[in-house]
Amino acid sequence: MPTTTRPRTTRKRSSKKPSSSSSRTAVRSSSTKCAARTASSTSKKARKKGLYIFVYDEKGVVLAHGVRLELTGKNRWDDKDPDGKYWIRDWTALVQKSGSGWIEYKEFNPADKNKIMNKASFVELVDGMVIGCGVYF
Repeated sequence: MPTTTRPRTTRKRSSKKPSSSSSRTAVRSSSTKCAARTASSTSKKARKKGLYIFVYDEKGVVLAHGVRLELTGKNRWDDKDPDGKYWIRDWTALVQKSGSGWIEYKEFNPADKNKIMNKASFVELVDGMVIGCGVYF
């Protein structure tokens, strides 16, 4: 069986170095897309247990959510849990200060008929995004 080879294409490289801001924008865009794909690909088995990835920007906008896709693009900066805790603000302050850490709050559990439950989440700041996963208890 004959093999076919594709002709190689050569790409001209620009002699200009990309500006650092355009490089950061490209990396951030790529990171955001990767985070969104990861969050939305949460397995059904994990979702049934209430385990999923979520991604927010540092202003409280949902970039990706593993279960509640309708939240994507929504700004939740002013959302409070039933006890009045601004948990988005709290985890943003936590990651801006320490880079990562655990935070506890109350949230709807999509795996348990949207019952409000205690939740502990580990969050980390990556390329300007707060990426996290939590457990309900």
